[in-house]
Amino acid sequence: MNNQKLPIKTGVFQAVSPTELHVTIETELDTPLAADLDPTTLYVYNKGTPDYSPFIDITLPKIHANHKTPVAVTNQTVTVTNQTELVKWFDQIFDLPETDLTVKGKTTVHLGALKMQSNIDKTIKISSLNALDGFGITSLRLIYPAMEDGTNIKGTLSLPNAGIITLGLGNLTLDLFSGDIKLGYVDIYDVTLPPGNNTRDFTGQLYLNELVPNLGAILDSQSKALADGNIQLIATGNATRVNGIHIPYVEQVLNKKKLISTVPVIKLISDVISSFSGSDASLSDLLGDTVGNSTFLEGLLDHWNSTTTNTNGTELPMKLGRSMPKGPRTIKAPATKSLLKMGLKLALAKL
Repeated sequence: MNNQKLPIKTGVFQAVSPTELHVTIETELDTPLAADLDPTTLYVYNKGTPDYSPFIDITLPKIHANHKTPVAVTNQTVTVTNQTELVKWFDQIFDLPETDLTVKGKTTVHLGALKMQSNIDKTIKISSLNALDGFGITSLRLIYPAMEDGTNIKGTLSLPNAGIITLGLGNLTLDLFSGDIKLGYVDIYDVTLPPGNNTRDFTGQLYLNELVPNLGAILDSQSKALADGNIQLIATGNATRVNGIHIPYVEQVLNKKKLISTVPVIKLISDVISSFSGSDASLSDLLGDTVGNSTFLEGLLDHWNSTTTNTNGTELPMKLGRSMPKGPRTIKAPATKSLLKMGLKLALAKL
């Protein structure tokens, strides 16, 4: 038995409560002779932990094996016996392209009238999430007026799963940042990630009243991304819930991750403009109440009415062709920020 490869064909780890998971595993045995195996409990643990500390156990059914024989555990409810070790394993599932699944157990093998005890202690390599490589906001729309609960954005996210294990994570709340400045949050419901590319809808709040006061710091944090014509948003975990109950073994993993979404400036502006197609109000009017006397777009244009630097190092004025309040401006943007300025001018023209 210990020479069996036990390849993982597919699997599901579904969070159902703070202390339980639903687990599905499909593997196979390859035996030279026909044999019967009694039901077997396999203890899953991290082989890198000095003291043997299983975090869940999975029970295989009674099996009649004869050459290549499929073995399946389907939607089995398992109890978390060591949350620290489970978090350590899930952390590897999220971060690495390949993860160890290590199991230990004993089984009784029957060969006709003969029977014998057999030990199992196997480490199986499985492909995993690879830090959700390819994560991104694929569309973003503003909602006006905001809903009663404050929701003012909706859109779609790309959540790719490069592994072979389907992960069921429940309802996720992710905070959105530009640099160290929190811009808002998004809620994604009933998140189940099968292998491959996954697109999920989200709703959330964008803290519009925080944007203009923090515009200088936001631009500074975006300088590298803007140099390539992009906006870069960082998402981190905030909460994970199933049936309204927090799932700590998922939160402890996601809440320390930084998922980076790079959005082309022109696409972002196009999404914002399309949010108000057919509206009688201008975007400046729609956001005016939120940011006070200085509307969001006016604030953006005002801050970008500074200087840029040409290829020989000479500072050039950066004017947008509209009246701006006078005063010292210290923000110096790369020349490629003109992409964003151009988009904003187009936005104003269309609105």
